[in-house]
Amino acid sequence: MNAFLALADATDCSGGSGKYSSEWSPTGMYLHVGLNLLVLFSASTTLSTPYDVRMIAMDLNYTLQWAWSDSQLNDSANFTAAYTFWNIKDDERSYKYVCTSSRKHWCDFTPCKLYFKASFQIRVRAEAAGKYSNWTRLRFTPDEDGLLGPPSGVNMQGDVEMVILNISKSVMNSLMKLQYEVQYYEQQQPDLKHMKIYNDPYAPLTSLKPWTEYCVQVRVFNKDYSKSSSFTSPQCVSTTGRRVVWLKMLSVLCCVLLLGAVVYICCRLRRKISVYQTPNSILGLPLDHPPLLEAHELSCSIIFVSAPTPWLESSQLLLQEQDGTGKFQAVSCQGSNSSEQDSGIGSGEES
Repeated sequence: MNAFLALADATDCSGGSGKYSSEWSPTGMYLHVGLNLLVLFSASTTLSTPYDVRMIAMDLNYTLQWAWSDSQLNDSANFTAAYTFWNIKDDERSYKYVCTSSRKHWCDFTPCKLYFKASFQIRVRAEAAGKYSNWTRLRFTPDEDGLLGPPSGVNMQGDVEMVILNISKSVMNSLMKLQYEVQYYEQQQPDLKHMKIYNDPYAPLTSLKPWTEYCVQVRVFNKDYSKSSSFTSPQCVSTTGRRVVWLKMLSVLCCVLLLGAVVYICCRLRRKISVYQTPNSILGLPLDHPPLLEAHELSCSIIFVSAPTPWLESSQLLLQEQDGTGKFQAVSCQGSNSSEQDSGIGSGEES
């Protein structure tokens, strides 16, 4: 303000004396008021700068965010964001513009693929009605300011007294050595937690209880950079037990059922064979020795033949001549009490 007053006084000096006039003229007064109004108008039309500027860095994803407000423009400004290396931040030509005249209050720097171990200067300003705000600057170093993100996925498989984990690899594996911290607990006892650390994404949890449901959470960390991610959401899976005893029992049961089926089939076949009828053509054939209808005693008499006496021989010859047959006939009596005959044939009962 004093400079403008001095400029106004200098314009009002007289040409003859070469000294400043000690009295105010109407023209000088109007010029003084106009300059004051110009200063006030210029100050009131300057855009407010973005504030609360920060870089949200997760793994290799970088997003610049800021806040801005102006009651006169109703927050209708556009924004421009750019970056350069920190050591050449004073060179205006080195800046690369990422977002230009954007209405959003954020800008994605991920496609820029910022070097992980470098340091950058980030800047952003507001634009409206042909006017620009001052730049708001931010220093950003990815390996120091960036955070590690949790694993994108954890594949779990329950096995015999164990749980097998296959953890998805992080994009940061190519930039730093990552380790995996696994936190697990029984679902029925969430306060009793256990921790295990693995160097590889393949992480088997052994010596667990059979037929028990376990919940697992995983995070990654790096000791050199002192960085660690947040834990993943809990995932639960059940373990299994040994099935050897059950398999043996099942095998025995199958054998018993198979044996029972064989016995049943044999019995059915035997019944069918036992009731098989002999064909009528076979039943009608005569038998050489018909079976006895009932058991009985067969008694036979013993006979003895003795030489005939001379007088008997003459009698027999006489009989043959009468019959004309020329054959000798002997008569025997059956039974145990038959009488002797005069023919000379006697039973064996004679003494």
